[in-house]
Amino acid sequence: MRRTAIIAASLALVGCGAPDSGDAPEDAATEDAATEAPDFEPNPGGYIQDIGLIEGEMNTELSERLIGFHRESGHEIHIAVILTTDGEDVTERAAAMIGDRGISENGALILIALADETIGIAPAPGAAEALPPDFVDTVEAEMGRRFDAREIREGLNGALDALFARLDG
Repeated sequence: MRRTAIIAASLALVGCGAPDSGDAPEDAATEDAATEAPDFEPNPGGYIQDIGLIEGEMNTELSERLIGFHRESGHEIHIAVILTTDGEDVTERAAAMIGDRGISENGALILIALADETIGIAPAPGAAEALPPDFVDTVEAEMGRRFDAREIREGLNGALDALFARLDG
């Protein structure tokens, strides 16, 4: 789990009335990208759950990367941005959300809790060996550093690059 100051600043952009549990509607870009390969079955809940941190072009770009990686490797990674974990450890909350979101046994979840200023990456049971705690801590720290520098896109893409390399390697 990593704390990052820039996440709190994002709350002003999100607004206080945003949902905190993450029942965000499925992204249209996710549906469009997934229909390109008829034999591929994307996650029906989408790959990104967001309350305003990942918008527009960045959402489309990340969704396409996540779908492509799932299609090519069989490893399913999701990103969830929620308001708060309500006092629960962010990594524990991420691990619990893996089953709730229907993430495959060899996938992972990146969870960002804006109000808590925390980031957690949780591997599903089948990916735990490829994503050990020391590796996850390093990725979370780099994401936090990028977020603190107001480089949200770079932080997310860097984390995905690292996870893709470990899971596909």
